[in-house]
Amino acid sequence: MAASGVASLRFEKARLASFRNIASASIEPSPALNLIWGDNGQGKTSILEALYAVATTRSFRTDRLPLVVRTGDEQARVAATVSEGSFKRELSLKLGLRGRSVELDGKRPKTLSSYAVRTPVVVFHPRDLELVTGAAGERRRLLDRLILYADPTGAEAARRYAEALKERQRLLDTRGVSAAELGDFENVAAEHGARFARARFEASERLVPELLEAFRSVTPPGLILSAGYAPGGTQNARDFEAELRARRPEDSRRGRASFGPQKDELTLHIDGRAARSDASQGQQRLLSLSLKLAELRCIEHTRHVHPVLLLDDVSSELDASRTESVLALLEASQGQIFVTTTRPELFRTGSFSSAERAEFRVVDGCVSRV
Repeated sequence: MAASGVASLRFEKARLASFRNIASASIEPSPALNLIWGDNGQGKTSILEALYAVATTRSFRTDRLPLVVRTGDEQARVAATVSEGSFKRELSLKLGLRGRSVELDGKRPKTLSSYAVRTPVVVFHPRDLELVTGAAGERRRLLDRLILYADPTGAEAARRYAEALKERQRLLDTRGVSAAELGDFENVAAEHGARFARARFEASERLVPELLEAFRSVTPPGLILSAGYAPGGTQNARDFEAELRARRPEDSRRGRASFGPQKDELTLHIDGRAARSDASQGQQRLLSLSLKLAELRCIEHTRHVHPVLLLDDVSSELDASRTESVLALLEASQGQIFVTTTRPELFRTGSFSSAERAEFRVVDGCVSRV
């Protein structure tokens, strides 16, 4: 049951055609737990990727969307029926060499962003380890996803800030630090950069408490996580503009701006040591999972729905006790869950009844309900 004031969100049907190695497939998922299992390389992750793509217009595996088109075909297609509480909607996505097109209830949305926030989906996959081990940009992108839901004006400020910063850098590169128009672009960049900085700060304020709680729920007692937001700019537009003006020579030499939200960092420490470099791989994996669960909770509070959770091979590198922690967390979830695994037996115990669980086996791109 959904919590009071929070709607249930679920995929009721999904249809795939020419997506990766899947020629054609149709699934009717359970509203609770869905196991997608089989050997490695059969196409399990492609189903999660298709669900993510039809909800967000993007892939979590590649930035080159034409790669999802099945070899020899011209276009990949995904269609889905989604329910949110008592309302239903139809999503449609087509991907090809000429780009992508989406429809919501048979009509093109005004913007891709407005389309993406209609059906919140959170995915955890092996590459998400980079949320902990990778560069700061990975963690900034997580915060920016939260901004899309909570602060559309802040998301628009981010876009306009990036445009102004790009033009400022072009002037520095071509005409030097004394170009007359620099002040105009710095004024625009400062205005929108300060607004974007505030949106980033507020996103971190929402994320960190959820992250600490999620980490406690999946790790053994005794591990202490600390997390914080280290701004690379300022929320004061006047100070922002002064910094840009003062840093013209440095930014001209570097070829990029040295001040602003593009320098933000979400800091993560376990037992006082940097998680990126000093945590064990098991701790890093659990921390990356905790970050995704915190993202889910933040979206849930903002959007007032339970986002769909996609877990790709979540059990592959966890020991027995930590796998049990993840299973307990799944059982406590009130949203729809899709899990890919080579070990379906791990997920056949616990509180999910047969009516709440659906299983799909994938063999060489062919999907069948078990």
